[in-house]
Amino acid sequence: MKHQPKSPVSPEESPPQPRLCVEEYEGHRALMADGVILSVAVGETDPPFGYWAAMLPEGSPKSALLLGLGAGTLAHLLTRRFPDIRIVGVDIDPEIVEFARRHFDLALPNLQVVVGDALAYAARCTEPFDYVAVDLFCGHAFQRGALSRPFLRHLKTIAGPTGEIAVNLFKDRRSTVYVNRLARVLYVHRLERLTRNVIAHCRAQE
Repeated sequence: MKHQPKSPVSPEESPPQPRLCVEEYEGHRALMADGVILSVAVGETDPPFGYWAAMLPEGSPKSALLLGLGAGTLAHLLTRRFPDIRIVGVDIDPEIVEFARRHFDLALPNLQVVVGDALAYAARCTEPFDYVAVDLFCGHAFQRGALSRPFLRHLKTIAGPTGEIAVNLFKDRRSTVYVNRLARVLYVHRLERLTRNVIAHCRAQE
């Protein structure tokens, strides 16, 4: 979603583009960060769409850990589908969290927002969660360490033997490599191949 200036201007004359902004995406308000869509606003009657819909769990979790909260698209979809679910959402960027509080509705009564590093949170987490969502990107790049064995082992412990782990990956030439990395530690029981994303649904064991 790039905007062309109405008339040619020099770089010195071009106004700087805001790092965070709200734009329209397929009829929804979207949070953009450096030109990348992080989250979209979903109404109570809007059907789930995009990769967020593909990340929804198969079962009926009572608790969810969202690593990479953004503006809370997945938190809203989970709350709408499972009204009693308790959610912890972790995001490393306080600017994104504050922007989402002002322009998107993060005031869900069942959502606890944690500003911090998702990998560090997982490493010290002693609480089990029925569902864990991993959506950790820095722009177009997967966050460093998000496919490391130590982090995946932490996810395995957090989800326990019956929990579900959903990992969002970009669909590119390395996505197969990334899935294979997941499979070294987790059991990948289902892959959702979308236009631009691959969603790997995993469990601790087969």
